[in-house]
Amino acid sequence: MMRVDHSETLRRGDAYTRANDNAVKMGRRQLQSLFEQKFRESVSDASIEIGFPGEIIHKDRKIAVCDLAQLPSAVATAKLKQLIDIKSGMKSSGSTTMVARLTHARLFGTDSPYEDRSPDELAAEMRQIRQRFRNQDEHYLFEQHSQELQFVIYNQGDEIIHDASLSLVMPNHAAFYVASQLPRILKDDRFVDRTPAEQAEYPSVALSDDSVQVSSKLGDIESGELMDIFTAPLRVCVGTDLTGRRFGVQYSLFAKNLRAPARGKLRLLF
Repeated sequence: MMRVDHSETLRRGDAYTRANDNAVKMGRRQLQSLFEQKFRESVSDASIEIGFPGEIIHKDRKIAVCDLAQLPSAVATAKLKQLIDIKSGMKSSGSTTMVARLTHARLFGTDSPYEDRSPDELAAEMRQIRQRFRNQDEHYLFEQHSQELQFVIYNQGDEIIHDASLSLVMPNHAAFYVASQLPRILKDDRFVDRTPAEQAEYPSVALSDDSVQVSSKLGDIESGELMDIFTAPLRVCVGTDLTGRRFGVQYSLFAKNLRAPARGKLRLLF
């Protein structure tokens, strides 16, 4: 079928089929028969049910919140800020460094040696805190306080759904953390990488300023089969700022023999 006008004899919309060694122009009847056959061989998206697991398929999922002020990087930042305030106060009042030393010992312990640093130097260190405590933060968010999100799909039709894949879109927020990969494992006081096989089981996650997009390949879905969408569930962590709020989760299921993508909306309740 011609996508654009090519010549006077090959115009946009002209369609041809091969009969033996000849190219035969298709008319309305042949085109209608072609589309009717495609329709008969396809599956309606109405036969697809997607949601959260349980005794029944749920459309809502409650998520517990946690105190993000206890993030290792947040705790370290608060300590440095106190030290900066003390240093700035000493400069204006002419106090000795004894106050700063005592504050340092109270915040960081006596095992941590005191270094005489200016407020500007402490501020520069504070800007590096997130990177410095990245592994500790991810352990806090996605190991100690993570909520696992699993989704299920049920094929209610009589036909197998071939080569299916699912995409999810959720809002992004400063208090809504979604792991882009499984966090490192804490072992013998150090963080070690997971195996490639473990990481491969986790869904594909793309983060942007305003959205979180998750995708997963499902393959074939048998008729009458209820199946988990993720091999390794999605890991999220939600701060108390979102208490009482709800997020919509838009889903789209694509498959080779679906007449149209199956689309819908689920909800996360914090």
